[in-house]
Amino acid sequence: MLAVFIGILIVQQTISLIRYVEKTNRDLSRFVSAIKYEDVSQSFNSKGRGASFDQLNMAFSDVAKEIGKARSEKEEQYRYLQTVIQHVGVGLISFQQDGEIELINTAAKKLIHAPQIKNIRSLKSFSQPLVDTMFRLRSGERALIKVDKQQTQLQLALNATEFVMRGKKFTLVSIQNIESELERERMARELEIAHQVQMSLLPKDSPIIPGYDIAGSCIPAEEVGGDYYDFIHLDNGNLGIAVADVSGKGMAAAIYMTLTKGVIQSQSDEMASPKEVLIKINTLIYQSIERKAFVSMFYTILNPDRRRLICSRAGHNPAILFRNGDSGCTLIEPKGIALGLEKGDVFSSVIREQEIDLQKGDLLVFHTDGFTEAMNKHHVEYGEKRLVEIIRDNMDKDSRTLIEAVNHDVRQFIEAYPQHDDMTMVSVRVN
Repeated sequence: MLAVFIGILIVQQTISLIRYVEKTNRDLSRFVSAIKYEDVSQSFNSKGRGASFDQLNMAFSDVAKEIGKARSEKEEQYRYLQTVIQHVGVGLISFQQDGEIELINTAAKKLIHAPQIKNIRSLKSFSQPLVDTMFRLRSGERALIKVDKQQTQLQLALNATEFVMRGKKFTLVSIQNIESELERERMARELEIAHQVQMSLLPKDSPIIPGYDIAGSCIPAEEVGGDYYDFIHLDNGNLGIAVADVSGKGMAAAIYMTLTKGVIQSQSDEMASPKEVLIKINTLIYQSIERKAFVSMFYTILNPDRRRLICSRAGHNPAILFRNGDSGCTLIEPKGIALGLEKGDVFSSVIREQEIDLQKGDLLVFHTDGFTEAMNKHHVEYGEKRLVEIIRDNMDKDSRTLIEAVNHDVRQFIEAYPQHDDMTMVSVRVN
């Protein structure tokens, strides 16, 4: 009986050991499968199997938790990447070698007018050259495609890169419409040319007249502007001095400025009276520019021998006159309205002339409102008072140095704050 009992005990122990091993193997198999498939729902129980198996199953559970955490982080990163891709402004299309699309973002769908697309071959109705180019591009290559669609021309810039994922080869192509960028570049080139033309229309040299020191300066607020000054050598030895400001800014103002220069150059020699010159210019300007545009101008004829000025003002800023030895100044502001506002009757009846006899040491400064209306970051204007003070402080300097001093003081005042008006100044000193 003892032998029988021992035999039965051995059989029971053997069966228990087999079940124990099988249970352990099943748990180990579930653990490996959980790792393989990132299944974080599995749990492991070591109840009744001893302390060593408690530690093993605890380690299994910790690993499963870490897998779950890594999976959650991976999903969050994937959603974040998808959000970024869908919101980026450049079109992105990723496709396999057969053209099947793996990824396409919102920008690409809008660009190619395809809200639903599974294969890039479907884009042949949009542009066959685009499809051919996308298949042809290799990693690092670029291409430009022109597409005419619905009376709209697109200039598409394509950049390609290739990569392998899950054993499959993919091509990622970025697509961007650069038509607006090309248009900006064209506009920038045109503005640069216009700026060069405008600067070429200004006097290249200051007039050299014995007994006088004369200089001028024009600083456009933008690439091109509407300010203008000129020195016109008249047949009788006199000098015409014009300072003008065209309403508005940019290309239109520059065109009107060019027109103004041509008109005054053609009319100044025919008449010795600034008033008559401006009346004639007003008639021509009124016929040429839009009704909402106008030109303010200060036109002066200097008789160097008699030291006499005859001036007229068409709605322009007053000229500033400093007499020799006098700390105060006089504003020269004969009546007149701007050019181009009225066809002639009112203009002719309003405009006046003023004569000024100059003496040695006198200083006369013409300017546009870009100086007085220059504004700093606190929206405080430079103002006429400060302009008069800086001119007074530099009265003993030559005309060129005086203008540079004024420009420097204005730059310090505005502290690089963007300006919206041109600054033009002419200085006439009697030596």
